[in-house]
Amino acid sequence: MTFYQKIFDELPEAVLLTDITHKVVDLNQQAEFIFGVSSDQVRGQFFQEVADAPQMISLLEETVMLCRPPRLTFENSTIIRDVKGRKCFFKVSMVPLVTFEGELQNVLTVMSDVTMLKEIEQLKTDFFATVSHEFRTPLTSILMGAGMMKMGQLAELTPKGEEILDAIEQDCSRLLRLADNLLDLSRMEAGAISMEMIEADAEKMIQAALGTLKLQAEKREIELITSVPPDLPMARADVTKIIWVLTNLVSNALRYTDRGGSITVKARSKGTRLFFSVTDTGKGIASEHHEQIFEKFVQGEDQNYSSGGAGLGLAICKDIVEAHGGEIWVESEPGQGATFTFSVPVFRDF
Repeated sequence: MTFYQKIFDELPEAVLLTDITHKVVDLNQQAEFIFGVSSDQVRGQFFQEVADAPQMISLLEETVMLCRPPRLTFENSTIIRDVKGRKCFFKVSMVPLVTFEGELQNVLTVMSDVTMLKEIEQLKTDFFATVSHEFRTPLTSILMGAGMMKMGQLAELTPKGEEILDAIEQDCSRLLRLADNLLDLSRMEAGAISMEMIEADAEKMIQAALGTLKLQAEKREIELITSVPPDLPMARADVTKIIWVLTNLVSNALRYTDRGGSITVKARSKGTRLFFSVTDTGKGIASEHHEQIFEKFVQGEDQNYSSGGAGLGLAICKDIVEAHGGEIWVESEPGQGATFTFSVPVFRDF
């Protein structure tokens, strides 16, 4: 063993070297431990044959295709591995290694153990889940009571009384949605909601999302337009959750688009990714709020994009997309509408 090989093996992080075809060139002892393999066994094998890690494969593809480190967030770069019966979390980073002539030769992948950080975050997640459960029961009782009073089962109501009960119902419904969103968020962050990745048809997912919103669009005289090429490849996705993302994005677009406007939902492919986009003719979003609106519990200060909600819908969309190994972003200017775009991997039968 050379001196440099000894350093390679003694690094506290797991280190993996692959070539441009995704074949394993080398890995250190920590990587051997995490994946439960030996370097002699896996050298020359495709990485996807060594480990079932769709997020890492997606990041590796992006690095090779663009010859640059992938765009990383904490969510899309964090993978879960069962190591000797313990669930561990690792933050992944990748660096393309090029020759002096500028030709990509290898990709260096480093995995840092962030299990302790995730355990601390879990405490916060458990708190939100508990609060959400405690909210639901009294809110449901209040909502049922308000409904009975509106139906005249308890007493005659004055017009002012009906107005007050309408306000109570709306506030209770809003708080129940908040409780549901908090539960969804806590389950996702805890890994309790698994991703059931299958071969998925993009057009069918778009139509399923729009189906629940067509009546709302018709009432507001907003045209819903779709654009999906006939030769579009299949997506590798959890169908239910991607439909949820599309529904949320289109629902937001309906909220911020004036009567008589339009919303266009597109799907396109590029390389190993499918890109979905939702474009509206609404009021637009100032550039300084583009990143902010995807954060949890944060509402942009831009009055054009303030819904009065808890700021969880787009945060959950972001978590779902990044769990697929994709990205989500917005392009918009005030008065020019907005386009929300997200990516998922193309389905490939390895």
